[in-house]
Amino acid sequence: MSQNLTNRQQFEIASENFRIVRNYLEGKDYSTLNSALLCLLNEAQRENDRLLSSLDDLTLVSLSIRNLFEIYLISKHVNSDEKALSNWYGQSHKDSKEVRDGFITLLEMKGLDATELKQIQKFEDESLKESQFQSKGSFQVRNLAEKYGYLHDYQFIYKLSSKLVHPSSMKVMTYGTLTKNKNYLSVVLQVGIYFAQEFSIFLQTLMHKNA
Repeated sequence: MSQNLTNRQQFEIASENFRIVRNYLEGKDYSTLNSALLCLLNEAQRENDRLLSSLDDLTLVSLSIRNLFEIYLISKHVNSDEKALSNWYGQSHKDSKEVRDGFITLLEMKGLDATELKQIQKFEDESLKESQFQSKGSFQVRNLAEKYGYLHDYQFIYKLSSKLVHPSSMKVMTYGTLTKNKNYLSVVLQVGIYFAQEFSIFLQTLMHKNA
C-alpha cells in the first residue's frame, strides 16, 4: 500500500473493505458461518469508526486497535474451524449469563426482585439445550495469535495496550511524556494499519474462495 497515504486514509480504506465484504455476505444465503462473519465485520466497522473519530487519542486508539486485532483473529478462527464456530455461538450464552448473574446478585443484595431476570435465564438455558451449540468460555487470544502466527504481535499489542488502556502507573505518572511527541501514538497506529491490511487480505481471500 502506498506510503503516501495518511493514517486516516489507511483506515478509511479498511472501512471500505469492511463495507464491501459486508454487502457481499448480506447477499449470500444464510449460514451460521456467514452470520457470524457478518456480525464480526459489523463490529470491526464500528471499532474502525471509533478509531477514525479519535486518531489523536492514545488511549482510545490503543483500545480500538487491540479490539480490531482480536476481531481479525476470531474471524480467521471461526472461518477455519467448525468447532470454533460452534463455540463462538455458545460463548454468547455464557457471556449473557455472567452479566445477568451479576445483575441478579446485585438486585438481591439490594432487596429487589430479580424474578424476571431469572425467568429470562431459564428460557435461555432451555433454548441452548435444544440448539447445536455449547456454552463454553471465551477464546484465549494468546492461543489464537500463536495458532495463526501472530504471537510476537500479540505480546507487543497486549503489553503496550494494557499499559495505555488501563490506569497503569506508567500511563498515570508519565502521560504527558507519552503523548508529548506522539511517538507512542505513531507506533500504535502503524501496528493498526498493518493489521487493517492483514484483515483486508483475509477478507479478499474469503470472497474469492466463496465466489
